[in-house]
Parts: sequence; C-alpha cells; structure tokens
Amino acid sequence: MARELYEHLFGIMIVGAIFTSVVLAIPNTSYVNLFYMDQQQLRNIALKVLNAIILETGYPTNWGSQDPFDSSNIQNFGLAFSYSSSFYLLDPDKVQRLVAENPSGYLEYDKVRQLLELQDYGFNLRIAPPFNITVVDLSQSEKNLEFSVTVTLNDEKPVPNAAVTALIVYSHYEGGQGEDERYSIRQVQEQGTTDELGQCTISKVLTGQVSDVMVAFQITAAGVGTVNTVFTGPPPEDIADINMVNDTIVLTHPKSNPNENRWICDIAAFTENGLLTLYDGTKNDTLNYGSNDLWSKTFHGLKTVNPVFLFLNVNAVEKGNGRKGTLTVGPYPNYTGSRVLQYGGTPLGDVVKLQRIVSIADMNYMMELMLWKES
Repeated sequence: MARELYEHLFGIMIVGAIFTSVVLAIPNTSYVNLFYMDQQQLRNIALKVLNAIILETGYPTNWGSQDPFDSSNIQNFGLAFSYSSSFYLLDPDKVQRLVAENPSGYLEYDKVRQLLELQDYGFNLRIAPPFNITVVDLSQSEKNLEFSVTVTLNDEKPVPNAAVTALIVYSHYEGGQGEDERYSIRQVQEQGTTDELGQCTISKVLTGQVSDVMVAFQITAAGVGTVNTVFTGPPPEDIADINMVNDTIVLTHPKSNPNENRWICDIAAFTENGLLTLYDGTKNDTLNYGSNDLWSKTFHGLKTVNPVFLFLNVNAVEKGNGRKGTLTVGPYPNYTGSRVLQYGGTPLGDVVKLQRIVSIADMNYMMELMLWKES
C-alpha cells in the first residue's frame, strides 16, 4: 500500500514538473519568436528605406542642384544620380544637402522622414570612408615636410600594400606688398606604399617663397580609394565657406571673423586624376564682411569633372601672421574623407544597422543606415 502511494505521489510530481516546464517554456518561446519577428520586420523596413535612398533619384530628379534650394519642392526622396544607370552611384549635390549648416541649403530630417513615410520610425545616416587614414605631421618646418601615414580598416586592422599618393599644394609668394601681394597655387606629388603594419612615410623639401601648405592624401587598396587632407601648422580661421551646386562654386564669408578684404587668388579642384586649376582671380574677386559676403561663379562642365573638393588660395589677413597667401578647402566634410558625418535622430531601443558601398564623384564610401521604432 505504501509503495503504491509513493509511486502515485512520484507520478504526480513528474506530471507537475512537466506541466510547469511546458507552462514556462511556451511564453518564453513565444517571446523569442515575437522578438525575432519584430527584428525581422524592422530589418525589412530598413532594407526598403536603404534601397529607396541609394537607388531612387527622388523627385524632382535634380532636387539637390536647385538654386536657390527649397525643400518644399521635393516630392520624393532619393540620392541616386539621375544621369547614370549605375547602381549605388550618388549625386554629390543631393548628398551635400544632408550636411548640417550648409549655407547653400539644408534638407531637414523631419522632411525626409515624411517623404520616406517613417513617421513611426527614426533613422540615422552616415557616409564615411571605407578605411581610416591617420596622418601625423613630423615636419621640421613649412618647407621640410615629413608625414607618417597609417591606413586601417574600420575594425582597426592594418591595410598593407596600399598605394599612398600625397598631393602637396602650397601658396607661393610672387611679389608685391600689402594688398598688392600676389600669390599662386602650386603642387608637387610624392608616393609611397604601406608596409605590413599599414604604415608609410612621405617626405618632401619645397623650394621658393612658400606662404601656406596643405596636403591631400589619396589612398587606394584593392581598387577602393579614399582621401584625407591635412594642414601643415594650425588651420586658418574662417577664411571662407566653400560649396558646390551643380556647376557653380559658392564662397560665403564667415561672419564670425570680419577681417579685411580677402582676394581670391586661385581655385583648384581635387579630382581622382589630381589637381585641376579652375580659376585665376583678380582684385574684383573679393570677399568681405559688408557688400561682398558671397561670391559665386559657374564653370560649365564642372560637375562632370567629379571634383571631390576644392582648394582655395586667398590673399587674406591671419591672426598673428598679417596678410599672406592662405589655403583653405571645402566643402565640409568632403576633405576629411567623409561625405556625411551623421544625419538624423538619436538611436532608441532595438536598432537595425545596414551598410553598403556607394560611389560619389569617383570615390568609394561606406553608407551606414541605422533604423529603430519610436512608437
């Protein structure tokens, strides 16, 4: 009798344990499935959004090139180049409209969310170089140049056997005094290859009366290229804001620094094939705080040249240096190797991240889209 009772109680315990495990397991399994379904749905939406951004031209198809820029005219959003059938080729004018504080016109985040029908979702977009360039200036003077260059992937792994081309651009004094001083833009090239640690050294001795120096480093590895620029010495303060809209170059006086007149000496475009001089300025090409706070000029066919950024050589007054030939570069942030540092909102909760390699002005970039549900 006692044995039958023990067996009965033991059977009840076993059944109870099975029941408890089933009761606990079913909600847990349901939660995992629901979480997976939510993640998959979020990923599907992110993929749809990313394809719309990089494959669609938007409407009007040239909305980024309109001047003056009016976001209320945009009916559909997309960054694709309307004059090409190639996939993942983006229009630089459209991309530039995503750069905050662009004096030529900025497309607001909420407007893009509306166009993409993302009222219940948030997103953040960045367009960055496919690998990182770290440059350390080891120069002993403005003429004796030496740079240590390190190239790594985004996970900090070194990139060996990368071709490094240093385009050294400098402002050269040609004569004259005070406001009549004349400067020209000059260039030289040096090349190197990274070792197994992703490093190389670039050095060059300049001759003549050098006023200011900048170096554009173009890196190519496995057919993929990127670029970064460095100043030798402190960068100039607020010389001019540089932008390009279609075939037009627009220079804006930075009103935070209302110094004397600045005369435009030279404008040159950095392209995949090197430096292309576009314009030799005169005393009529002036930027100042009052009557000439904006300068623009159209260069027919400029956009087809695919300039990555522009070098501007200006006769200007710098703090502590007096009047001199001064180099500056733009648009921001093109000369840093990125196109968009970040555009959109702040990620919340579960986030889906997608990446694609895109091409802008013959240069490759990594586009990263993060998407999340906000309600």
